[in-house]
Amino acid sequence: MTGQPAPAGGRVVEVTVSFRAMNTEVTAVVVVDERRRAEADAALGEVQVRFASVEATLSRFRPESELSRLNRSAGRVFPASPTLFAVVEQALAAARDTDGVFDPTILSALLAAGYDRSFELLREPGPLAPAPSVAEPSPPAEPAWRDVEVDSRARTIRLPTGRGLDLGGIGKGWTVDRAAEILRPFRDFAVDAGGDIYAAGLAADGTPWTIGVENPFEPRSNLTVLAVHDRAIATSSIARRRWQKDGHPQHHLIDPRTGQPGQSGVVSATVVADSVARAEILAKVALLLGPTEGLSFLRRHPGVEGLLVLGPDRRVATPGFSRLRAGSAGR
Repeated sequence: MTGQPAPAGGRVVEVTVSFRAMNTEVTAVVVVDERRRAEADAALGEVQVRFASVEATLSRFRPESELSRLNRSAGRVFPASPTLFAVVEQALAAARDTDGVFDPTILSALLAAGYDRSFELLREPGPLAPAPSVAEPSPPAEPAWRDVEVDSRARTIRLPTGRGLDLGGIGKGWTVDRAAEILRPFRDFAVDAGGDIYAAGLAADGTPWTIGVENPFEPRSNLTVLAVHDRAIATSSIARRRWQKDGHPQHHLIDPRTGQPGQSGVVSATVVADSVARAEILAKVALLLGPTEGLSFLRRHPGVEGLLVLGPDRRVATPGFSRLRAGSAGR
């Protein structure tokens, strides 16, 4: 995420805050008249507080978090805070809309794969290889998300006995969207939480924000650079959170249809949408569905563009994705 500094003598400045939250680096930038610097600093401080608050609520790696307490209360009615209830409702809506390909009730499968601690405590298995071809699916497990009971009037949640929620990806995207609401009065701003990005308005030089799409096979290089404004971007990738268990490489994107780390033939999926939580959901589902079905899935959603990376020199994209590339206007 980049924006150019204001011209010498100009009164437009970029006010920035960077911090670590949700196991990733977060940067928020506001482009503002220098006379509003103190106002921008205060809003960016509010963004940092919001990230810390949501992480304390939704982290499954903190035994004292509200999500951990909900998971320990499976089978019983649990009174939820507005934050937890909102994210669970959005996650269940996504499960319904994707027929369970997005499923927040996969905690047991994540634990079985070895993702039982914060990622920095896991060991990566080495250089990324091209994604394997689509595996024969195992018999599907009974989808537990259908049995999660929510009562919007009482603001309560009841999980099925023996099941738990993981809200990591959607929770981070939801938080970026809330940060964008805090910064909305400034018109020109961007928030980047480890590649989950919302960019509004323009950078300080009056051009759209430019955002690199990382090459999963060469993480220090970009596959392409996008120029966007008033759009959200999210990437799901099997290259980012990988570890070994019993000598076998694992990753965090569980396919609910098999209960195993996905083997769809897609290494990473980048989606551009109207909100970060939505982009996060669509990217994960497209990756799990595979190249053909995943691309068709994205094309069925108006206003959404996406890129699926299959190998070092193999990728497919929705028809409008190329028009988002920096320098492509008018082509």
